[in-house]
Amino acid sequence: MKEKHPKFMNKSLLLAMLMSLLAIILSPLANANAQEDTPIKIGVLQHVEHEALNDAQQGFIDRMNEEYGDRIEWDIQNASGNMASLQSIAEKLARESDVLYAIATPAAQALAAVETEKPIFFSAVAAPLQAGLVDTMEEPGRNLTGTTNLGPIEDHVELLIKNFPDAKNIGILYNSSEVNAQHQVDLAVEAMEARDLTPVLGTITSTNDIQQILSSLIEEIDVLLMVTDNTVDSSIALVGDMAKAAGIPTVGSSDSVVKANGLMTISNSYIDYGVQTAEMAIRYLEEDLNVAEMPVEIGKDFVMIVNEEFAEAIGIDPATLVELD
Repeated sequence: MKEKHPKFMNKSLLLAMLMSLLAIILSPLANANAQEDTPIKIGVLQHVEHEALNDAQQGFIDRMNEEYGDRIEWDIQNASGNMASLQSIAEKLARESDVLYAIATPAAQALAAVETEKPIFFSAVAAPLQAGLVDTMEEPGRNLTGTTNLGPIEDHVELLIKNFPDAKNIGILYNSSEVNAQHQVDLAVEAMEARDLTPVLGTITSTNDIQQILSSLIEEIDVLLMVTDNTVDSSIALVGDMAKAAGIPTVGSSDSVVKANGLMTISNSYIDYGVQTAEMAIRYLEEDLNVAEMPVEIGKDFVMIVNEEFAEAIGIDPATLVELD
């Protein structure tokens, strides 16, 4: 049997080494390409239908689509304020999604109750700590993080005083079972009492209570201070119309709600809240971060919003409404 010449053996060995080296170089590229083609299943749970929450959803979806395009498989659900539906929808989304997006406190609580491993990002949650969603704002300590929509309550009170200096009795309509609303009311009452204003509270448990409670409240107040309350916000058409009919200014709440049927507020855009939360989700996906260590973020650009049509309807020249210094 003829032995192979060493020259040919060296060539064969060199070729094998080159092939191995090429495989090592190309392997990460192949894995990266495969990863880029892997679908991302995102489940979205919105508590109820109203302008602010719709805007947060749109901002999140647009930014995620901009980043990942057709890779995302969306499952978008709205519980329409039904707590029983909220829980069953949360269970389904948790089973079938890779990443979860909760819009409003009840949606975040429902997802947190059924999913402790997959990442849950939230928007429109005014009091994440008080709602039991995070251990601290700086380090959530669990699989939830996102953006808080807690508005500058003290600034809202100052805005009210600056534009309506003669107002003394300030009404707040809210659902006392919404922890996010209760937290804001506590802050507002403290701010008002420190400024010798009298808070007049009207508590509701559902949208069915609004007309009766607000009718009584309007008789006692000079201005209606609005907090971000999902029950009230989902009925802003009624709330705003009743305030207009009585000539009562409304101050506070979200930009979306004021644009729909309120007078004025200082607010971050809820579309921007959605975009900001999407940016957090993108960082998680791209940098392999630990959600439990991602701080809850606040809004970045609070500005005064005035609804000129509402102002004119209650006899106010919009040009006379002024910002805080």
